[in-house]
Amino acid sequence: MQFVWHDHIDSFLESTLTYLEKDEAINNLMLGIALRIQKDPAYYPEFKLMTITDTTGLVLAAVITPPEKIILYSPRSEYQEALNLLVQELTQHQIPIPGVIGPKQLAERFAQLWSQHHSCQIALDMHLRAYELRKVNQSVIGPGYLRVATDADLNFLIDGMINFHFDAKLDAVPDREKYTERAKKALAAGSVYLWEHQGQVVSMAAASRPTLHGITIGMVYTPRELRGHGYATSCVAALSQQLLESGYQFCALFADLANPTSNSIYQKIGYQPVGDFTSYLFVSSH
Repeated sequence: MQFVWHDHIDSFLESTLTYLEKDEAINNLMLGIALRIQKDPAYYPEFKLMTITDTTGLVLAAVITPPEKIILYSPRSEYQEALNLLVQELTQHQIPIPGVIGPKQLAERFAQLWSQHHSCQIALDMHLRAYELRKVNQSVIGPGYLRVATDADLNFLIDGMINFHFDAKLDAVPDREKYTERAKKALAAGSVYLWEHQGQVVSMAAASRPTLHGITIGMVYTPRELRGHGYATSCVAALSQQLLESGYQFCALFADLANPTSNSIYQKIGYQPVGDFTSYLFVSSH
């Protein structure tokens, strides 16, 4: 087996793109990040790209955008030897790994190996389900309308991003300055959409990580006091429809399996499950 650290995104994509695009929706995370790096190499301050191949092709791919978790992908059902090699390389180069996210069994096996090598504890972060949509059930869209967020919506976006990341347990101590910068970037990119009802902004969702045929919807958030009225359903359904009409063949998203409400909403809109991912955190034993 051959392990390669890729200094350039183009060589990483040469090794992985054909495989990742066979299942674009389920691979939207790694594929979307890789294509984002290709389009704008400065988007992430730092990134690490790795592949392991054998004589028949790709066995394992890994992407890290510090300080985030390592993202894994394998087109194989047998990847134990490749995982051993990956852990050895990361350990040898002293790459800090705060956690892992990937297809359920792959992420679980990597977490076990990492824990054994580094004497750390594994903490389950989230069980996620990947969904794909190709046709929207427009009957779920309620009163109101969808629009792109503007500079006048900055405070709603900042609060929405902070509360989304806190509620989803993605950031226990959100830094307002960090999310202010993120909100400004999102506004400049035109990637955040709002649902407005009776003159009030009531929900938000973002479109990101476009791939060859699809795009991912994320950061779906409705303020607590406005929940229970179907605003998020309307927002996601209308945004999904707009993206399909703009030329994308499908929309993808991840939902936390611990949140039955969001999973039910997405399926009512027309999203179909395509696979399960698991996210783990590594906690020092000392």
